[in-house]
Amino acid sequence: MRVRPGRPRPTLPAAAVAIAGRGLGLLSWAAALLRRSKPLHPVGVVAGAVLTVDPAPVASGSPLLDRPGGRRCLVRASYAVGTGPEHTDIEGFALRVLPVDADDARSDLLFASTGVGRWTRHLLVPRRPGRHGAQTTLLPVRAAGRPLLVRLDPVDRLTQPWPARYVLSWSHGQGTWHRFATLAVAWDGVDDAPDRFDPVANPLPGTTQYAAVARLREPAYRSARLARPSAGRLPRA
Repeated sequence: MRVRPGRPRPTLPAAAVAIAGRGLGLLSWAAALLRRSKPLHPVGVVAGAVLTVDPAPVASGSPLLDRPGGRRCLVRASYAVGTGPEHTDIEGFALRVLPVDADDARSDLLFASTGVGRWTRHLLVPRRPGRHGAQTTLLPVRAAGRPLLVRLDPVDRLTQPWPARYVLSWSHGQGTWHRFATLAVAWDGVDDAPDRFDPVANPLPGTTQYAAVARLREPAYRSARLARPSAGRLPRA
């Protein structure tokens, strides 16, 4: 009697991409069909910020998350479909950690409102008007041979229009969240000036993209560039 080999279980990065990819892809193309401008996060607010790192007792695998100190940043807060905050929408938050010298490189992180459980951290979650909540990077990068996710939580979930203080945590795959930093944002009401925040081109130090994740992200970036080829530039700090 022959025994059929069991069906191989998907690895965590592959499973995360499959879950997040379906939602991200549908959202991106639906938005592209509805408007002739940037398909996702069409309107946002840009501000300067300071990231203060107080590392967790265990290492993430990225020096930026594991070394104490302060870093100057630029951020952009927005809603995915563009109907917020008046209507239910998916929160978005882009974080750029600025280089400290000529030998340093900028690092980009893109967050979206999600759950925080083992699998829900890879699922988009629309938020009701007047509510803010947890956001994650949704798709993992590889750090020290393990999948790495970063999470952003507002200190005050009811602050309008956007909270000014956040707590950041990281996790390896489906594991425990480890707090490692705070973020203070100086919202001053400046007009939107959307730059191309790109975590593939500007990765966290010590990390690499999973090939499947890069392939998933690139079509969305390509459609955004085709829809709006002349994006504004973020102010230089």
